[in-house]
Amino acid sequence: MALEDKDIFNAIFQKHSDQPIEFIMEQYEKAKLLNMAIERRLNQQPAQASTEADSAADVASPAAEAQTVVEEKQPAPVKKKVFSKQDLVCDPAGAITDNTITCCLCGKAACSLTSRHLASHGINVEEYKYLCGYPSEQKLMSKNFEAKMRRNVQRAQQARREKRLAGDNA
Repeated sequence: MALEDKDIFNAIFQKHSDQPIEFIMEQYEKAKLLNMAIERRLNQQPAQASTEADSAADVASPAAEAQTVVEEKQPAPVKKKVFSKQDLVCDPAGAITDNTITCCLCGKAACSLTSRHLASHGINVEEYKYLCGYPSEQKLMSKNFEAKMRRNVQRAQQARREKRLAGDNA
């Protein structure tokens, strides 16, 4: 009963063909959300739907329907877990090696521990460093990766200096 994505896009494109593609895509996303909400409603209604339900669905405004779908998609707030030293799966002193750093919460090894990875555990970088006993200036990356990043930063700074000096001499 619901429309296919290509049909939605074609209808939006025909209606707004003189508009920029960003606007068309925005309208397409709104129409797609509305279409999904309508399809969900149709699937939830029993086979013998009353005429009241049909008339109520017809009266619902598309904007309100799309807003309902957007509200439903928002994730529930994540409960903050309080970690202790007993939760650590490896020794923080040995977690940082020349080639890898191991997450002390899950044991995953990588070149660096990102804030995104730590957020998957419900903890931020500062809390993680405190939990593991690392100083606040400690980089959460392997020693070789940290050295590589330092060299890249130094090269970029040197290139900027040279560019600035070349501009001053011109």
